Amino acid sequence: MLPALLSVGCNANLFDPKLATRPYPEALQQGTVVQVQVVPLQTQIRFINATSTSYDNIDIWINRRFVKHVERLHAGEQMELEIVDFRDQWGQCPQPGGFWRTRPPTPIVITQIQLDETQPLVGLVTILPADVKVNSRDPR
Repeated sequence: MLPALLSVGCNANLFDPKLATRPYPEALQQGTVVQVQVVPLQTQIRFINATSTSYDNIDIWINRRFVKHVERLHAGEQMELEIVDFRDQWGQCPQPGGFWRTRPPTPIVITQIQLDETQPLVGLVTILPADVKVNSRDPR
């Protein structure tokens, strides 16, 4: 009985059509890159806004696929968001890391802020773990 309960607890629902968002806004392109560091943790993503700019009512995109709306990222603020709160157009979320995971975690390689429906996206500085390969030519 205990193994059955553990297996249910270990397999979080990573796909929920009720949580579907919208497609990535390809047409907006990326404009600038700002000094907001993005640090993927096991089950969360840490954002460190090292700028003097606060961002209000924004959408944060990870991997050009998953999005989460954030009311405010204050200048100089550090905030952590749950990886499973980011969803794509089908309601799927990235695979978090951690002890109870059943699959390899989704590497977070690109992170952007969408300010509105017309302005270019703002790139953030994503800190890649040493074991993440960006492409097949990456020597790591």
